[in-house]
Amino acid sequence: MRKLFWLGVLAAAFYGHSRFVFSEPAVMSWMQKQQNLALKGADGMCDAYAKDVKVSLRMQTARGEAAVEGGKDDLCNHLKDASAAIRVTQPNLNINNELLSLEPSGFPWMSATVKVRQTSTLQMRGAPVMTEVSDSTYVLKRTLEGRQISSIDSDSTVSMSR
Repeated sequence: MRKLFWLGVLAAAFYGHSRFVFSEPAVMSWMQKQQNLALKGADGMCDAYAKDVKVSLRMQTARGEAAVEGGKDDLCNHLKDASAAIRVTQPNLNINNELLSLEPSGFPWMSATVKVRQTSTLQMRGAPVMTEVSDSTYVLKRTLEGRQISSIDSDSTVSMSR
């Protein structure tokens, strides 16, 4: 009977941890932290991505389409380049993240699909204002440390204005 009780306690703790790890506030806070690390080009900015992460980023601009397809190395190189450009140019950058949906899956919630709309406005002296609106789908998986990103699929549109 005692073993059954402790098994129930462990199952409840595991379930509770899953509820916390994939709750909206916890996920959005964690994703904001990852975004800040990437913008700064900080050490560990790629730690949140699984070794086998699948990446598909597409950006439509007035000059055409740009894309990043591949895995962790491709994504990390893209993030390093982007953060270096931001550090060098020191723009005024405003980012707004809107959670569109969060759907846990895999009993007892071993993964979640998160859909986010991000609107970024970048201003530099003497240059047009650049606005990027992206719709992204992330697949997060639960790990012993919390969560990792196992897939990113993102489409964005960039526009310029004075």
